[in-house]
Amino acid sequence: MVIQLLFLALCTLILPLCLGMLPVRFMKEENKTFGMLWVCGWFAALGLFQLLAVPFIVEKASFSLLVKTYTITICILAAASVVVAHDVVIACIDRMKQSVMEKSARIIMIAALVMMAGQIVGAFFMQYLDGDDAFFIGTSLTTQHTDTMYLFTPYYGANGVLDIRHALSPVPIFLAWLSEVTGMHVTILCHSFISMIFLGLMYCLYVQVADRLFPLQKRNKWLFVFFMNLWYLFGNISIYNAESFAFTRTWQGKAMFANIIVPALFLWIMLIAKQEMDVGEWLVLFLIVMSATLTTSTGIYSVPILLVLATAIIAVRQKRYLLIFQIIACLVPSLFYGMLYLFLK
Repeated sequence: MVIQLLFLALCTLILPLCLGMLPVRFMKEENKTFGMLWVCGWFAALGLFQLLAVPFIVEKASFSLLVKTYTITICILAAASVVVAHDVVIACIDRMKQSVMEKSARIIMIAALVMMAGQIVGAFFMQYLDGDDAFFIGTSLTTQHTDTMYLFTPYYGANGVLDIRHALSPVPIFLAWLSEVTGMHVTILCHSFISMIFLGLMYCLYVQVADRLFPLQKRNKWLFVFFMNLWYLFGNISIYNAESFAFTRTWQGKAMFANIIVPALFLWIMLIAKQEMDVGEWLVLFLIVMSATLTTSTGIYSVPILLVLATAIIAVRQKRYLLIFQIIACLVPSLFYGMLYLFLK
């Protein structure tokens, strides 16, 4: 188990940090933080998996071939990122040293971090059976045991045609890959560890959002994070709302979309509005759109609607009409997978 946990830490903590170096290297100075490194690295990992997995699935290639291809590709990309952009770590350290907080801000920060840690630890001990486990974990297990992807029904194992409804959003395949490379059973992985990782990623995104909302007011920044913690902690008044999805279905596709993709989109909309977009920011926005299509087919059409509406308002108000064409370029994954779905359906 110790070796499995080390591999899990390598894949979910170290690898994203390495992958994030390259895009963050070409971002604005104010966006060069360790939190942004980890966030961007995760979107690089998810976006790359979507790019590689869908052709393998559509062509009915073996899962083992996808595992080898993706693992080799992501390791090469991470190594290249470290070699080319390792100096970004120094920039992140410098930004940490420049951050000065008054005593009240430190107290609020500690309170927010303690609440955050409590929820992440609670996610390990308090996971329970969700109705969609029959599909998500069943699909991951079927993928591993048959060496196929979306060709066997996870409910009763029948051999059938390609399940195109789910094939373009292969979150269960990604979890099966993570299970393969760590050696950890996918049920244990999903019900114990991956929820902790994705909750940490969700709150890391909200810290980045708070940083942009209150760039010079550290007290207000951590007050925002503190109240977001409270919101999620006591907001599960129904089994259908976002707060419940965050804790009970953290690693499932639609929950990943609500918990990770949506906050990231609003963060990038703020960057666009504040004119803090450089090559790195545009690249990561492209990866976010790619990751949205990975999580759920809903992301294929909802992300373009949100980004086009928000960008149109910003472009008109600030007279930056070039933004429309830049956003359309970032939305190519949604347009492509939407057309692919209609063609294969």
